[in-house]
Amino acid sequence: MDGDGVNKGYMVVEVLKNFLGKPKSEVDALSKDQWQFNCPTPTCRHDVDKFNLEFNSKKKVFKCWKCEYYGFVYKLTKDYGTQADYDKLKLILPPDKLKKFSKQAAKPRTDHHLVTCKLPEGYMPLGKKRNTNLYNLAWEYFTGHGKKQRKLSLDVIDEYQIGYTESGDRKFRIIIPSKNSLGRFNYYDARSYMKDPKIPYMKPSGEEVHKNDIIFNEYNINWDLPVYLVEGVFDMFQVPNSIPVLGKQASPLLIAQLLKHNPIVILCFDPDAMKKTIETYQELSSLGLNVFFVDLSGHQKDIAKIYEDHGKEEVAKALRCVRKMNLSSQIKNKLKG
Repeated sequence: MDGDGVNKGYMVVEVLKNFLGKPKSEVDALSKDQWQFNCPTPTCRHDVDKFNLEFNSKKKVFKCWKCEYYGFVYKLTKDYGTQADYDKLKLILPPDKLKKFSKQAAKPRTDHHLVTCKLPEGYMPLGKKRNTNLYNLAWEYFTGHGKKQRKLSLDVIDEYQIGYTESGDRKFRIIIPSKNSLGRFNYYDARSYMKDPKIPYMKPSGEEVHKNDIIFNEYNINWDLPVYLVEGVFDMFQVPNSIPVLGKQASPLLIAQLLKHNPIVILCFDPDAMKKTIETYQELSSLGLNVFFVDLSGHQKDIAKIYEDHGKEEVAKALRCVRKMNLSSQIKNKLKG
């Protein structure tokens, strides 16, 4: 029960039934927290009585275990309900209370300030010159000789403690570390500096540290300034006060920290990832965050590539193209179709 004696979770379920249909079961309806519905997305809407979408009426969150459509109940209702359904939901669950539920749902599995990670075996600082062929290859990969014009300076290498390896299970790789809020290493990205494109990127094993338990580059983040979310670590070097999301979506921990500090959030994802940008924009906006995005459509290149091809001035120009998103019905229909 909620504080006023009314089971608002069940009242929300009644709204969801208007456009999702009947749940799998209504046994102990007034006391249950977990509900199963048929998922309405294009991927799942033809599945009859699969009930892949689960809704937690206590935390007010949902997720489809087949297509991975997920979020807070406002998103589900806005995407697939009617305006009347949305208006009812606002009466039951006022938007100013949504942050409380989002913080509960995004509760991290562990205290991320205490999560640490050892740098891989064979790590050596790239800023300390060595007279080896492998060192020269690593240096050229990172600083701009050859095909990949990274053009990154020694100051950047030293500031981020960039390293490389010649041996160990992460050998022949550039090591880009991350530090937690206390300045301790908590993760790293390891990518090959050899010419063989088949050598894969490597990260810490999931047993050592999971990417969802850390915030990459948190040590360098000022939460009082606008925070940029970028896709990869090389974008981070060019975008001020930025956090690489290390995947397709912001982690629950990152969302929790954004809600805690409440900065302006600016999405700076690759121009070919517009669907990802829209989904992240919708999710963060639905939680009450002030969200913008960098419009890179005129460049058709990500920030790192713009820097490689044109340098700092063109990057600065691109970062000035900050927009609010018009989530029109046409855009949402495109996402659903």
